[in-house]
Amino acid sequence: MEIEREIKFRLSPAAARRLGRLVRFAGPPRRREVVSVYYDTRRERLRRAGVALRLRRDGRRWLQTLKGEPDAHAGLAERAEWEVPVRHRRLDLDSFPREAIMAATGVDLRRLGGKLHALFETRFTRRSGTVALDGGGRAEISVDRGRVAAGRRHEPIHELELELKAGGPRPMLRLAERLAEPLALEIEFESKAARGYRLASDHPAESPHRWRRPALHELATPGEAFPALFSAALAQAGANARGVVHSSDPEFLHQMRVGLRRLRSVLRAFRSMVPPRSAKPVVRPLRKLIPPLSAGRDWDVFCEWLAAAAARGPEGAADLRELLARARKRRSAARRAARAAVSRPAFQRFLLRALRWLHGAPWSLRAAARDIPLAEHARDSLERLHRKALRQARGIDWHDTARRHALRIRIKRLRYACEFFAPCFPRASVRPYLKRLQALQDILGELNDVAVARRLVSELAPRGSAPEIAVAAARARRIVAAREQALIASLEPAWAALEKRRRFWRGHPRRSIRAAA
Repeated sequence: MEIEREIKFRLSPAAARRLGRLVRFAGPPRRREVVSVYYDTRRERLRRAGVALRLRRDGRRWLQTLKGEPDAHAGLAERAEWEVPVRHRRLDLDSFPREAIMAATGVDLRRLGGKLHALFETRFTRRSGTVALDGGGRAEISVDRGRVAAGRRHEPIHELELELKAGGPRPMLRLAERLAEPLALEIEFESKAARGYRLASDHPAESPHRWRRPALHELATPGEAFPALFSAALAQAGANARGVVHSSDPEFLHQMRVGLRRLRSVLRAFRSMVPPRSAKPVVRPLRKLIPPLSAGRDWDVFCEWLAAAAARGPEGAADLRELLARARKRRSAARRAARAAVSRPAFQRFLLRALRWLHGAPWSLRAAARDIPLAEHARDSLERLHRKALRQARGIDWHDTARRHALRIRIKRLRYACEFFAPCFPRASVRPYLKRLQALQDILGELNDVAVARRLVSELAPRGSAPEIAVAAARARRIVAAREQALIASLEPAWAALEKRRRFWRGHPRRSIRAAA
């Protein structure tokens, strides 16, 4: 078994022609034709197990390869790989190391052999060469041009891949940073196999990328959990960027913001290991990125609410529609600003620098916090975040918008941390607490939407507006005020229900950490 470490980028044909002027290859690049056929059962047992099986013709050679699911490192894939030469264009499952694969993946290829069939294929031309890295390392640079096809559906392949051959990942990431801006590179978060599975499915279009909690092995330490959680959050943000730029679906923007918020929450949950000073290379660019994304999301939510209000009844619908038309124009402008923020080279630079920061492990110097059992770290972190939420809520007037907003942020951080550390504790004790926490966060979140709606109505209908707009704004404010009162009435019992719920981290943690589902 080998461990493959690589990072892929989308690359335009014009940029591919400039690559040779930016890097010095150790020898003349090689060119070869590559055809890969991917196999699975009709119920996609291999995909669900997190592995991909392919039969590949690379030049004149035939190879069969089984790849494990990559560890989430936000674009830098690290995964197990078994590759075996075969004589003909036919799978030879008996030549794979059966026991090693079963131990690593839980898949018994021999038992599935009769159920496997070709599902999709990739055909591309690959030009590749080796480059020297700082510190004596080596990487292979490959440019792939072709297509992935499943039946009649197909998509083009235009990729640049950096695969680490010797040394550590940081020099390779530095090379990626040097190439990213002149070649307009975008990290490709979807593998060729994932694209093929998507095309072969009933929903071939790209969909928003939601949070996937990484699997944590038994007896994981904070030093192992932190990079896995950080990478998963960074991947969620980065994988939705393309949808923000090219799709009209507002869910891409929402999921990207969720990923960035989780990223900040990971840093806070591991604050004893990652002090704020060492996290500045990540936090500073985040502060510039978040405002335009938040503004775009605010207008998305407001337009959805206003459209629903206008559709609820004929009375007053006409004036609300005029207000909605104005809101949609503002939403279009906010979306353009969000797309611009994501499509600038600075965003790809942020992703690559965050990856390099992570692999530089400035946090690993705090060995005392890094190597304790994760459950012990989880108890301390959750207790600290819970204490801050209690302090924020002490003596609160639920009509105080600013105090509610501050409490909402505290509750959100606590909820994310509970989800990060949930595998450390019995599920039966975690779920009731998380249910109460989620209910409280939902109420506070909707109250925040109410406060934003009130502000945006004032922006759309300032003093001196035309009478029809002023009337519509007044109607919208009355609807907002009524909803606010109903939500405030539900806050006190929701908060009391959370306070009564036993804090699961004060009980007995698991002896080992179960792999996350």
